[in-house]
Amino acid sequence: MTSTGADYGLLSLQGLSVLAAACVLGYLVGLRAASARISPRLKRRQARLRAERPNVMAKDNGRTAGAVCECGAIIPGRCTPEELARHKASNRHARNMLRHSAKEVVACEEVSEYRAAAMALLKPTDLVLEIGSHVGGTTKFIASVAKRVVGVDQQPELVAEARQKHPDIQFENFDAFDAGKLLALKKSAEPDIFSKVFIDISGSRDLGTVFRLMDLIDNIIKPELQVVKSQPLKKMLLRSRLWIHHPDGPHNQLTEDNLQNV
Repeated sequence: MTSTGADYGLLSLQGLSVLAAACVLGYLVGLRAASARISPRLKRRQARLRAERPNVMAKDNGRTAGAVCECGAIIPGRCTPEELARHKASNRHARNMLRHSAKEVVACEEVSEYRAAAMALLKPTDLVLEIGSHVGGTTKFIASVAKRVVGVDQQPELVAEARQKHPDIQFENFDAFDAGKLLALKKSAEPDIFSKVFIDISGSRDLGTVFRLMDLIDNIIKPELQVVKSQPLKKMLLRSRLWIHHPDGPHNQLTEDNLQNV
């Protein structure tokens, strides 16, 4: 290569280097300019939200938290008494109250917990329905503290053995997923109502089946308490929390008395 050719090649490389540097510099300048255009707008929006909702601003990217109604609906931001009354008169509130008629659910992992819950949570005035009564082992614990208990199991041989062992306790043989038979049992107990329901359909049963039965019981029996022996359910509940209870948000139930705190 001649001296002129070498000089030309060197100049070409230098020109490419300068061009590449200029492109990178232009890209960085463009990013900075775009950031400068967006940031003030975001800052103004966050400042406005803080001014409008000083008590509900969370630390998570400026998102707001709300309050929870007794029906389970989350009401974001501030809520006046008129807005609360409007929500409670809505179809959503009525529908949610029907869906969540059971006041409490207790999850147990094993038989000892299940029976301890019966001894601790039942009252002498309770009429109890036990789903999955087997041969009546837990049913007798329930009967010793409740007004009356009815055991249900889908296996006829187990029901026959339970009746033989505990002739003073009522046992019924049908599948608890049969809504018609559940409803008939509920009506047969009237004017008394099943205030509490105990469910043991195998502690390792999949959550989908457990939830389906709980929902059926909730809709038909409408108890104030469901005690469920389910390992998957207890495991899930132990690692769960409601977003409304996040430490950066209010976690009081939404009522007229605490609206000023929302």
